Amino acid sequence: MRYIYCHPLFDERKCAHRFSYQLSKAFEKYDLQLERFDYRGTGEEEGQFCDVTMNSLRNDLSKIIDGDKVCLIGTRFGATLAFDYCCRSESNVHTLVLVEPVVNGKTYTEYLFKKQRLKDLMTGNSSESLKNNCFYNLEGFKTNKQLIQQVEQVQLNEAIHRIKVNGVFIVQISTSSRINSEYELLTKLLLKNGIRFGVEIVNLPVFWERIPDGNYSMLSKYIMEWCR
Repeated sequence: MRYIYCHPLFDERKCAHRFSYQLSKAFEKYDLQLERFDYRGTGEEEGQFCDVTMNSLRNDLSKIIDGDKVCLIGTRFGATLAFDYCCRSESNVHTLVLVEPVVNGKTYTEYLFKKQRLKDLMTGNSSESLKNNCFYNLEGFKTNKQLIQQVEQVQLNEAIHRIKVNGVFIVQISTSSRINSEYELLTKLLLKNGIRFGVEIVNLPVFWERIPDGNYSMLSKYIMEWCR
């Protein structure tokens, strides 16, 4: 079994890096390897982010899987990409671990644009020039409209009947002890479709929104227990 990690997008990739690093170290303690890779146009991978689309993200993930039996672990939109991939492909993905997955793509893009508008107001800058040239500036990433349109169409609850995996583990990061309504509905649909699932609520700050000096040992422990 291979374990592959799917990073979030935009600034969430940078902010969640510490978590993915600590998670990889937790895997090493059990003589396992967590494979972390970059999508084209991100991190250390070649290309430009302005060319990234949902199709390119799926192709990047498919290339790294390469037909092997895997467990996919993702955070935020990385978790959504992993879920989406399993709904569209005849793959060897055995299990999914979804850390704060984006369930509704439209809500997610609205959140991204809201953050950008606040940054523009605070800095006195404007993203209109990029918008008029068929691109958006989202947290410093030149983003093409096609990617935004494709992300808006992502609805995990509507695609769940197509998913082909043995199990799904959902991790909610929250100070509340109650599962949020989106994840609750997701688990009901998993149950209805006969898919084994687990849910864990972990009390942590929203580490994908800022770069914290956090300890993710408990979160890593829950993920390791599910994977093993």
